Amino acid sequence: MFKLKSCEVMQYFEYYDVQEIAVIESRIKSLTWIKQYAIAIHDKDLLENGSLKKKHFHAILTFYNNTTSTVVAKKLHVEEQYVNKIRTTTKSAMLYLVHRNDQDKYQYPPWDIVANFDYVEYVDGCLPKVKKENIAERIKSWEIKKYNLHEYIPINEYAINKMYYERCFEFRQSIIKNMDRKLTCMFITWKSGIWKTTFAKMLAEKMGFHAFVSSGGKNPLDDYKWEECIILDDLRDDVYDFADLLKLSDNNTNSLVGCRFYNKSIAECKLLIITSVQDIHDFYKYEIEEEQKQLFRRFSHYMVMSKETISCYDYNDLYWDYIYVREFENPISKMYDSKYNWNMFYDFLQESAGLVNAPVDENKL
Repeated sequence: MFKLKSCEVMQYFEYYDVQEIAVIESRIKSLTWIKQYAIAIHDKDLLENGSLKKKHFHAILTFYNNTTSTVVAKKLHVEEQYVNKIRTTTKSAMLYLVHRNDQDKYQYPPWDIVANFDYVEYVDGCLPKVKKENIAERIKSWEIKKYNLHEYIPINEYAINKMYYERCFEFRQSIIKNMDRKLTCMFITWKSGIWKTTFAKMLAEKMGFHAFVSSGGKNPLDDYKWEECIILDDLRDDVYDFADLLKLSDNNTNSLVGCRFYNKSIAECKLLIITSVQDIHDFYKYEIEEEQKQLFRRFSHYMVMSKETISCYDYNDLYWDYIYVREFENPISKMYDSKYNWNMFYDFLQESAGLVNAPVDENKL
């Protein structure tokens, strides 16, 4: 006999006097000082040889005050040897009921657990125990990126193994640094206060991308964590040398981008948006005209915003300049207007971003 304030009970149904979980629950409820309980039936566990393990139940119990293993065993009609102190934590024991903290075992649905609290909500609020090796493979396959690592591991795991995960990301970088890329570039211009950044972020979200908004200074991508969209916010042509911006915006060939501590690849970036108070024709206007056209080719989609409208232009090699395509009401100014047709606007942009040839409006040339 030993005192306890929480415990785990496990018993095979082959050696138990009842098969109904409702009876087990009623016996647990009769325990003095019972605070929380959760009961799981395991009937899909496998042995090491692959055969099915005998059907059994687990019950995790916590109490307001100390009780004894003898009392628990007597009330649940099990031998005292099947009443055990929890070796890890109560949280870990609760998660084990559905094998949430052991992904190699069968994953039982949390709604099958019988408990006197909302077990489904409890499980949803807990990150499962992770294996570093599993996380490493998912980083390698680019399922996990720096910006969403926190969704897969708890903070204490990151604190303990930070350098391990940093090396995993470095390894991933070594793989992709010579990869080709398919990058769509857009340039949005007008004076301050026209919601250019807000529009760019909403556009990225609509296309299913996580967006990184650049910081100020000479190294705008210092904090970039491999989001699928990069927004170079309020960029001016004195931040990057002309050649560096051409490399950064190359639609097909990957290159490393200079950052404060080490160079980064943006091969995983699918959408690059520049917002600026400068017109794109004023970017590097002292460069040779033919060289400036290289920038235009990369940023094939050009938008001029006002508070009321967005005018869309596409680059055309025939004219060596942008041609007018279409004008829309500014959706940010209409964001609370239920009558505004957002889908029409985004369908147009997605079609344009897919490099579909747009008709030329000769009257706007």
